[in-house]
Amino acid sequence: MENFYLIDKPLKITSFDIIRDLRRKIKIKKMWHTWTLDPLATGLVLVATGNYTKLIPYLEKDRKTYITTIRLNWTTPSFDLAEEIEFLSEEKQEYFKENLSEEKIEEVLKNNFTWIIGQTPPKFSAVKIDWKRAYDLARKWKDFEIKSKKIEIFNINILNYNYPDLKVEIEVSAGTYIRSIARDLWEELKTWWYLVDLRRTKIAKLNLEQSIKLEEINLNTNLDVKEIFDKRYFLEVDKNWNYNNWEINKQDFIRLNNWLERLRKFNLEINKNYFLYDWEKITNVVMFDWEKLIPIKKII
Repeated sequence: MENFYLIDKPLKITSFDIIRDLRRKIKIKKMWHTWTLDPLATGLVLVATGNYTKLIPYLEKDRKTYITTIRLNWTTPSFDLAEEIEFLSEEKQEYFKENLSEEKIEEVLKNNFTWIIGQTPPKFSAVKIDWKRAYDLARKWKDFEIKSKKIEIFNINILNYNYPDLKVEIEVSAGTYIRSIARDLWEELKTWWYLVDLRRTKIAKLNLEQSIKLEEINLNTNLDVKEIFDKRYFLEVDKNWNYNNWEINKQDFIRLNNWLERLRKFNLEINKNYFLYDWEKITNVVMFDWEKLIPIKKII
């Protein structure tokens, strides 16, 4: 029951469509996905099943990497192919073709898109405004505002540029909207744009090579939990109660799994989440506060 599945989401289905299909395929009702992808985006979606859904909050702040193609001569209200396209005039297209160089774009990216910035999510997004999705309000031409938030762009690199198509790879913090980055780039370059495609290629240390196509999913195609969380933060035992981490012993393990604190010194990082692992699964999330280990989330 407790597993993670790393799915390579295809085009034109929602993240919840993946949940519906997985429930049918592997006959597990309790599951949820992390890091929603728009229907017109493809790439990595991580799904937790059973009690491992309780581990989702410990994944939310990881970095993600995307590859996207931005077309610089058209625009749409949603900044992607979901809405009607409007072209730049031929005269303006000719101007940008002659004057908008890769060097110019690279300079703008370097000066404006390589640190912590304020970002306003697009109005055609799943952000909730008074309990309603922003994209529903936008399609009804409702007037509303979305608050800006801080996001971080760790890396942004041009992979290819041949006007009007600009292909870039972007590594960003959680909660970043690539369409908003492209919109802000548009404002700097004074041209129009929309996203032709968007593909999520990495989630933290997970990559496409570890993923599986939705049609290939079965109970045996789950992802090893140690590929998801940092191995340094596993406190584990094997079937014979041998300890792969000398910091804990059998009494510690049993006590913590019974929701009891363990008062003694441990050579562990203070206020860091650690995962108790009983050779098959994560059973608990614990934290060391300098004096004791404290159970904070019972998983199994």
